[in-house]
This record gives sequence, structure tokens and C-alpha cells, in this order.
Amino acid sequence: MTTIRTLLTEIEGNYFREYENLDQEITDLEYFSGHLKKHHDYSSTIFVCITPGRRNYINRKPVKWLDGNEQIAGRENEFGLIVTEHPITDETVQVPQFIVPNSWEFLLNLSAKLRADFTKPVIAITGSAGKTSTRMMISHLFKEKKVLENRGNHNVRFAVPLYMSKLLTDPEVFNLEVSVNALNSYDTGSMSKLIEPDIALVTSIGEAHLSSLKDTKGVAIHKAKIFEGLKKGGTAIINKDMGREEFTILVDGARKREAKIYTYSLQDSLADVYVKHWQQKREYCELVISFLGEEMAVNLTVSSAGMISNALATLLVVHEVEGTIKPYLRKFETFRPLHKILEKSSITIAPQKKVTFIDDTHNASLPAMRNAIGYFNDVRPYYLGKSFLILGQIADLGDAAKSVHLAIKKDMEDADADYIFGYGEQFKEIFALEQQNDPKFHWFATLKELSNQLEALLSDDSLILAKGSVTGSDFQQIDQYIRSLGRNFNSQKVH
Repeated sequence: MTTIRTLLTEIEGNYFREYENLDQEITDLEYFSGHLKKHHDYSSTIFVCITPGRRNYINRKPVKWLDGNEQIAGRENEFGLIVTEHPITDETVQVPQFIVPNSWEFLLNLSAKLRADFTKPVIAITGSAGKTSTRMMISHLFKEKKVLENRGNHNVRFAVPLYMSKLLTDPEVFNLEVSVNALNSYDTGSMSKLIEPDIALVTSIGEAHLSSLKDTKGVAIHKAKIFEGLKKGGTAIINKDMGREEFTILVDGARKREAKIYTYSLQDSLADVYVKHWQQKREYCELVISFLGEEMAVNLTVSSAGMISNALATLLVVHEVEGTIKPYLRKFETFRPLHKILEKSSITIAPQKKVTFIDDTHNASLPAMRNAIGYFNDVRPYYLGKSFLILGQIADLGDAAKSVHLAIKKDMEDADADYIFGYGEQFKEIFALEQQNDPKFHWFATLKELSNQLEALLSDDSLILAKGSVTGSDFQQIDQYIRSLGRNFNSQKVH
């Protein structure tokens, strides 16, 4: 049992006053009131009060953040312990307070202490695309176990010590998604050194974060930092479907930790795990894979090339943790990814007119955009109506924005779509040129115009797939416009 007294031993700070209940058990930690639920028992939870100054430091620029003391005002006595830089002097607050000089450093030190005592599997996942879905797949296959993982895609530097502190919950598997923001040289450097994963996985290297990393070689160099904290002799899992130089950078990073290295690929038969063939159906995909030399069959309900790749990575993780994968293969059939990742909906927009909308606007990079277009092409033959590919621009590309969007040009031209709609300034010029040669290309200045044109062209059993970044424009609202077509029809039926 972890108590306040044992947990804070050798941690810098002082109790605000003398307390009698320091043998209170502690089983969790939070630092943001937005994560707190009403009518929940937090009597064994630490609340760490982060000041706006610390939050801005971690974020490297000003961010809207209410001082932690203010966040829990009126709820202080619900917690087992409050950690803060400035004591709460209200005499009605009876809960123990531990006063620290720096709340961020407290989280880092506590994380290191808890990690040193944790002996169960620790998995760290990074990549330009696929890290959230892969992490969720791993957790889904291990759903009978107690798995500690990120909330949503909360994967930045500020997030890592929160989830590491939640090792207090005593999970059976720690499954952590890590963004490039948490791997850069800022502050304490790569958070991988704090995480100390037993298994480190890189899902992809592609044109993402180019506003700061310049090119895919720079992306690979930063993603390779996931191996800096890998336990000596641990396991590195690397997607082989990338440029040779980028792949070599990752392998070299893993070898520095004397890692056991596994590779996976959609087509390279020299990889440890690869796809021998797959057949796309309307609602699922049938796979035959070679897994460490053994042929196996797998069915995926969410089945783009990217999801297939993520499944291969997931199976390697399961193999390393459990020593076998066969009992887990059927579990892919019930997997569902995060909201807005190839999220499929059926929408009735008129009598005898039902359409399928696939929302893939969780985020976008060049590999993810190509993956979405490839998936669209694979499932298109199973829909009898008109087909629509709706593409929003890719954000966070800096000076590379024009060249990256031009790189999608051939994928769009080859797409098996009746109509291709573009949105965002980065696509404006490209679509204007394309439309001169092919009338299926249309660029729109507003989502309202796009939605109106879509409604006019839809037919029964139409297929719509939307893909784009959630930042840089209002494209994230495209799903609301498309779903409103169904709501408008239902409203008309009522009246």
C-alpha cells in the first residue's frame, strides 16, 4: 500500500502543518479540474496544483490556465492530498497540503520514483501517423487486463508525467502514446528517459510537424528519441514502410540500446511481420499475414492500409508481452478507433436516399491523407451511388505546405471518386488547375457552399469520405454540416 508518508519520502517539499492522517492510502493523481467528475470519491487522490507560470513554461508560450488552487476551490477536502506551491490558508481546508518549490519538477520526480518501482510492461508509441489507433488497438486486445493509457490523444510533454504518476493505480500494462513534443530537447529532454519503456514502437515517419522539423529526416531523428530511454536489451518495433534513410536512423537509435528489433510491413517479405494478401469488403477486411514465419488469418472491421499496418504493430507488442498472439486475433473484429478516425455513419437524407459518411478528420499528415484516399478507393466498389472525396488542408507544415499539398496531386487524380471537393487555401490553386482538365474537382471557400453542393449531388447509397486537419481552418466542422443533411430530413418528417 502506498501512503502519503511513503510516497513523499525523499521528495523535495514540506507539509503546510502537522497532520495526523499521513498513513492515508494514495491510489491516483490529477492536475486538472476538467478531468474531475461530480460525486466521485477522490479521498485517495492527489491533486497537484499547477500555476499558470509553470503551465506556460511547459507549453513554451502562454496558454489559458487557471491556477490549480483556484481550480479546486470549494472541493479541497475531497482529496487525500493537495500538492501546491502556495498553501491554501482557508482554515476549513483540513486535507494535508504538501508545499513544493516547483509543481512541474514535483511531477517529474514523482514519476521517476514510481517508474523505478514498476516492474510490469511499459510500452511507448510514437510516429507521424497511427500512434493513437495503435495504442487503442493494444489496449483493446488487452481489455481483460488493467491497462493504463492516455485519455484521448493527450500525448504531449505536459501529459507524460500525469500518466506516469497514475502508476499509483497499479496497472498490469502501461501503454503510452508519445508525441514529438514530448521527445524534443526542451526542458529535461526526451521524455523517453523518464518513461523507460520496455517496448518502444515507431508507427511511421512522414511529412508532419514540418514547420519545426523541416523534412522527414528531421522527423526520424526526433522520433528516434523514443529509444533513448528504452531499457537496455528492450524491444524496438519499427514500421519498415518508410524511406531507407529514415528507417536507418530509427534502427541505429534502437541499436544504441542493444534492443531486440522487430520490423513490420504491408508488402516487404523481409520484415518480421508482413501482409501476404488482403481482400477488402464493404464492412471489413480479410487479411493473411506472415507473423515470424507463421501464416495467420485476421479480420479487421476498420481496415485502411494504415489500420492494417497498426494491427501488425499491435500483434508484435502482444507477442512481446504475452509470448503468443493466437488467442487475441479475433478481438480485432470488435475494435473501434477514436472518434473521427475512419468513423462510419449511415445518414438518411431523403426518402429512399441513404448515404454512408466516413469521418477521418481526427487529424492529417501526408501519409495519413494518402492512407485515407487509398481506403476510399478500396471500399468504393461496394457502393452503388455517387462517391465524394472531401479533402481539407494539412496543418503545421510551415514552408513545406505548398510542396506537401502538391505531393497529394497524383493521389487525388487517381482516386476512384465521382467528385473531389477541396477546402482550405493550400488547395485553392491546385484545385483550380485540376478543374481545368477534370470537372470532378471543386474547391470551396466555405463549408456551407460545400455542403449545399454535396446535398444537390448525393444519390442513394452514396459514399462520402472526409479527411483533413482539425487546425488551421474550420474544416473540423465538416461532420456537422454533413450530419445536418440527415437532421434536416428528419425534422421535415416530424413537421
